[in-house]
Amino acid sequence: MISAIPSLAITTGANRVVKGCRIEHVCGDPNLGPERDKQYGLEIAKTALKAITTDVYKPTLFEPRVPV
Repeated sequence: MISAIPSLAITTGANRVVKGCRIEHVCGDPNLGPERDKQYGLEIAKTALKAITTDVYKPTLFEPRVPV
């Protein structure tokens, strides 16, 4: 699950949680500008793919890198 409120997702029982940016723009950050927003969205998607291919034994938070 990609969530802007990862603690809530983990509390409700999600096993794999990817930290998103904001509730209204979970897979990116429009304040970064178009190019960096796109990079951030791709990083979130790559992190989500890593999360679903990782064995977990308890609720686990995956955090994408924010582009500089």
